[in-house]
Amino acid sequence: MPRPSQVSQRRAQLIRALAQVMAQQGYEAASIREIAQAAGLAPGLVHHYFPDKEALLVALTEDLGAQWLTRLDEAEGLAPEARLRRLISLHLSVDEARPDELGCWLQIIAEAARRPSVGAVWAGVVMSLRSRLVVALTALAEARGRTLDVEAGAAALLALIYGGLTLGATAGGPPGYAATAAWALVEGLLAAAPSADSPSQAAG
Repeated sequence: MPRPSQVSQRRAQLIRALAQVMAQQGYEAASIREIAQAAGLAPGLVHHYFPDKEALLVALTEDLGAQWLTRLDEAEGLAPEARLRRLISLHLSVDEARPDELGCWLQIIAEAARRPSVGAVWAGVVMSLRSRLVVALTALAEARGRTLDVEAGAAALLALIYGGLTLGATAGGPPGYAATAAWALVEGLLAAAPSADSPSQAAG
């Protein structure tokens, strides 16, 4: 029986291999044999670590999600505006672009619509980002003295972020346009929000 450390190592090898093969030819076309070859393992060993290819995709989604949320934690502790700008730039800034990783995410999103096991993990990643956006928008609205529907604002910003990522990867566009549009959305929401000490708010 493989040692626990060896199991973790082999699983990590296979997860990285799936990402590599997906980047070259997509998830559907990736065979267990090709994934095993990329991992440097015999094809027959794959099923010792993952029951099927879908389970391996779930593990890749979990791994990429954990890495992504760790990067988002870089924004913690920043001033309200800097915090929200950092969350946006980590997704949309040209300087933060990770084409291979984004390619994996786009395929994961497509599979999430068809495979509940993948969809559940993907939904968890999205909700974690949304909660971070809610916290950041709340802090910024308070700093600006505005009463903002932060749940709706976070949902709109989330849609713009993932729309920008998808369009940027598939149709292109001017460099940095999505990050600029995202911040314009934030400023527009804040400008339209009532003042926290307005008479209508005080009466409510």
